[in-house]
Parts: sequence; structure tokens; C-alpha cells
Amino acid sequence: MARRLKPAPTVELGRPGEAAGMAAMVAELVRANLADSPSRARVARRARGSIVLLADDRSLGVTLSFREDCVVIDASPAPGLPVLAGPWLTMATVCAGARSPLSAVARRELHVEARRPLRALLAAAYVLKVPRVAGRT
Repeated sequence: MARRLKPAPTVELGRPGEAAGMAAMVAELVRANLADSPSRARVARRARGSIVLLADDRSLGVTLSFREDCVVIDASPAPGLPVLAGPWLTMATVCAGARSPLSAVARRELHVEARRPLRALLAAAYVLKVPRVAGRT
């Protein structure tokens, strides 16, 4: 019996804030990645939790929340959540899908501030990264 693919989770812009442009960029990237990749859609459907993506040199951040059948991007950082932070330019490349969040952390271009499990970070890292295209350098 063939397995039916569930639809990708919806992606919604949540609360407004100073980082509306950053939130729109993240929302569009997540929408495209979930539509193009059943495995990314499956991870987003199963993930629960939130993470703040913060351009700390400009004090701009968005909150990425994984909920049941929905990913919500708020245009402001929510307090008390794990934070993935770094300079605006680095964060912009991550939010545009050009750089993996985990490789940016490994290279010390971004840092993580968290007191609780980082499941949302791992899900965000997978969902945000644009898949490699053959022949692309």
C-alpha cells in the first residue's frame, strides 16, 4: 500500500515587529523549502518549540515557532527562548538559506544561547537550509 504524503505545514507571519523584513524573508524561505522537500515538511510537522534568530549587532530578531501543522514567524524576538545570534550579514545569509545555521555555529560565525533542549534549533537548521543543487558551488 502506497503511503500518502501529508501536506506541508502552513507558514504564517505572526506578531508584527521591527524585523518585519527579516520575518518575511524567513517565511518565504520556509514556505519554499517545505513545498519542495517532503523530508523538510515532515521535520517541520513533527517539530515543536521555538527559537529566536537574532542579528545581535542591530538588535533585530524573529521568533520561529514550530506548532502542529504550522510554522509561525513573529517579527520580534520572544523572551526566554533559545537564541541563535550573530552579525546581521551572517544572519541574513542563514535566513536566506545560503548558509547552514549549524555550519555557521561550527565556524563561530553564530552562537547559541540556550538553557533548554535545542530541538527547535535542529529543526530550524534543517528547514532553513536550501538543498544543494548539482553543479552549484
